[in-house]
Amino acid sequence: MRKLLWVAAGLAGIAVVSGCGAPQAPGPTAGATSAPSSVTAPPSASRPPAGTTAGSTDEGDTKAGAAELLARAAAAMDAEAGWTFTVTGKESLTQSGAPEGQASRASYSARVDRTARPEALHQTGTVTGKNGSKAEEVFAAGDTGYVREGAPGTPWTKGPLTDPVIAAKVEDPLDVLASFADHAERGERIEVVRSGGEIRLRLRVPSASLAEREERPAVARAAREFLPTLEKLRKAGVTAGEKKIVLTGFEESVVLDARTHRMTSYRSSFGFAVPHEGRQLRYAQELGADTRGVFTGRIEAPATAG
Repeated sequence: MRKLLWVAAGLAGIAVVSGCGAPQAPGPTAGATSAPSSVTAPPSASRPPAGTTAGSTDEGDTKAGAAELLARAAAAMDAEAGWTFTVTGKESLTQSGAPEGQASRASYSARVDRTARPEALHQTGTVTGKNGSKAEEVFAAGDTGYVREGAPGTPWTKGPLTDPVIAAKVEDPLDVLASFADHAERGERIEVVRSGGEIRLRLRVPSASLAEREERPAVARAAREFLPTLEKLRKAGVTAGEKKIVLTGFEESVVLDARTHRMTSYRSSFGFAVPHEGRQLRYAQELGADTRGVFTGRIEAPATAG
């Protein structure tokens, strides 16, 4: 998902953009031609204990493994022409022993409309950091992405979705279903917990080194989010090798409605510890998405993007 931008000016004040404000709730803009209809309400933040089995799932569903449940979820989401999601994200970068005011923090909040036929996406959001809030709008259609950072009238940036800068701006919550399916296929342990009409699929990695991303898909997923920040740290003088950079914990979960198998929410959190000159730089990220309803509108690339 998202990689927020950091401002690096040497290690004395690495990425100092502290002072997150409350994210603004973005409303629909051009491209969102109809409001979403309601779906199952998002799950509560509390998590049932591991191994809990409850709710109204039938015997076949209770026995279903992670791979089968993910296939059902993909089919359920694909059965509708489109969906609306809300997406949120937070990032922080701190240095041990440094004053709290030097911490780097940023947050993101957006509405995402996505259609499957044709495959297209439109998101409107706000990035909040030390210097206030900035609007951001993104379209993705076919193999092309369009990004506008700032108020309406700001020029669009256009490029292929293979461009890492463009790809980092596109938030597609449904990508997580394919990602989880890949984790299951490649042997990562996915815990299945059923409770109160929900099915939660959860993956946890207590710790690992960044170097393990070559062998473990879950570590690689966290690494993809972290590497843009690490690249900036490298430019600021950080030299620690990947074996010494530690994933301090990784957890992501997908919640499905037990009756329809529709995805109702996604959550991810992880951190990395980077040694540098006797201290530690600590990076943390939280990501989330909630399904808000069926989207029946059309999404078209902005005419002013060229």
